[in-house]
Amino acid sequence: MKISLDWVSDFVDLSGIAPERVADRLTMATAEVEGLEVLSRAVDGVVVGHVISVEPLSGAGPDGERLQVATVDCGDRRYHTVCGAPNLSEGMKAPFAPPGVELAGGLRIEAADVAGRRSEGVLCSPRELGMSQWHEGLLECPASLETGAPLARYMPPQDVVIEIDNKSLTHRPDLWGHYAFARELSAIFRRPLRPLPMVDLAQYDRLPAYPLAVDDPEDCPCYGCIEFKVPATVPSPLVIQRRLHALGQRTYNLMVDLTNYVMLELAQPTHAFDGDRVKAIRVARMGCHGPFVTLDGQERAMEPEDLLIWNEREPVALAGIMGGLNSEVEPTTTKVLLESANFKASRVRRTSVRLDLRTESAQRFEKNQPPVNVKLGAARILHLIQEAGVPLEVTSRFTVVGDLKEHFRPITLSPGQLAT
Repeated sequence: MKISLDWVSDFVDLSGIAPERVADRLTMATAEVEGLEVLSRAVDGVVVGHVISVEPLSGAGPDGERLQVATVDCGDRRYHTVCGAPNLSEGMKAPFAPPGVELAGGLRIEAADVAGRRSEGVLCSPRELGMSQWHEGLLECPASLETGAPLARYMPPQDVVIEIDNKSLTHRPDLWGHYAFARELSAIFRRPLRPLPMVDLAQYDRLPAYPLAVDDPEDCPCYGCIEFKVPATVPSPLVIQRRLHALGQRTYNLMVDLTNYVMLELAQPTHAFDGDRVKAIRVARMGCHGPFVTLDGQERAMEPEDLLIWNEREPVALAGIMGGLNSEVEPTTTKVLLESANFKASRVRRTSVRLDLRTESAQRFEKNQPPVNVKLGAARILHLIQEAGVPLEVTSRFTVVGDLKEHFRPITLSPGQLAT
């Protein structure tokens, strides 16, 4: 498991403490640290570019990609650049490196002739910025970012990533997220732990309940969901994207990124369904042998005991493991059904191992996550949507079947049992 100190610092002030000391104290007090990586991003001189036009170019790039000429507004002037990225589109914003800028790996950008056209500068992928190894497309920036603004305004040039030995977390399901490690570091260094910002879900209690049923509470002790309207596939804020890339995750769009982000922050997996294609939820076993196509496009052979999420009579997700292709968030999605649930660990593990589908979500559910995180996960995602500044209209209450186990359990100790 990887922990970003940039991320942890949202919740506990680590200023003045060397990363090596953080790693050493974690090993001594909490979990074994396997390694420490300093992640340097090439953001100096890179600006937020606004692609104002795109035209096709005959010929192909060195890897056979389709080339296009983009006109990029950088505030003080416009540039023309040849680009082969598949997600290049008119109107998008992306990092732009003008001539003279040095990108990751020491690549110095110069004006050059490409396929008979003059190319001035480069629209950047995460790999060219040193964010991660992902190079299959441009890093898409939110439309709200100022055209021509320095990228360093939104992306610090450095992060430190600590790698934790997963075996040392086997019996600590609470430690599969950044906030838990912030809590540990707060105790280790005796620094205050900041509260996790969330919305109050009670404000939506006046709205209709979402149609929801759970066949067997032993399979699913707690299932929560909430429906809302949101531009689901706009780019997520750069703070979200930079942290996901730092941990080796690629980014997709606002809703998919937020579900991954909150899973890595709280250890609570969530899932976003296209709300126009899912009308009612039922949690039930497959009941027979049959096929199911997951988000990765693979057809999986289901067995009767496998637990699935159903849209009335159609399965739409492998419970706790992966969503279905038939209900994924698409470019046209404007209504989302957000799932935040708690599934029986052995049920998830059995299906995950049999299908050889060891997702990040499955790994966390296999560790027996506490049901109270069901509510926290949904509340945190709604807060992050509001913080992103995109329109949000909640259309159902947070509907729950099962026990969130929110009550506190007192623990009686004598002063002599406490170590100073």
